[in-house]
Amino acid sequence: MNVSLKRSIATCIIFGILFLYLILFFSIIGPEKFLVKKIYTVISAVVIMLSMLSFALMLLFTNKKENVVDERDYVIQRKASSTGLLVSLIYVFILSITLFVVYRDNGTINVSWMWFIAYSTFAFGYFFTSLVHIYLYNYEN
Repeated sequence: MNVSLKRSIATCIIFGILFLYLILFFSIIGPEKFLVKKIYTVISAVVIMLSMLSFALMLLFTNKKENVVDERDYVIQRKASSTGLLVSLIYVFILSITLFVVYRDNGTINVSWMWFIAYSTFAFGYFFTSLVHIYLYNYEN
């Protein structure tokens, strides 16, 4: 198992947990109550910070000069990145159009949804790209 695959597995775990947390936390609290109490944004900020810190530490500890990355790793990384970008764009489109349909008659949408779209897209993009990287690494092998 090379360093690219190890990083992808760690990234998939970190951002998969963050994505799941964002969905569960936001759906339990709801968009109407999310901005009412500052503790909700503080808790979310701490969880996001811990995720980013975990990701940074993983990159720091796996960044060694003796790590060998070949052309095959670059090809897999390109395929995973382009697939992850495309699926992330589809995710944002589906979420946005769903919110449009749900809130069309109201004429307004709660601003908490913008927070959710931003952070969930970030987490989903990293999660899905690393998931595709793991799949391609095992499929191409």
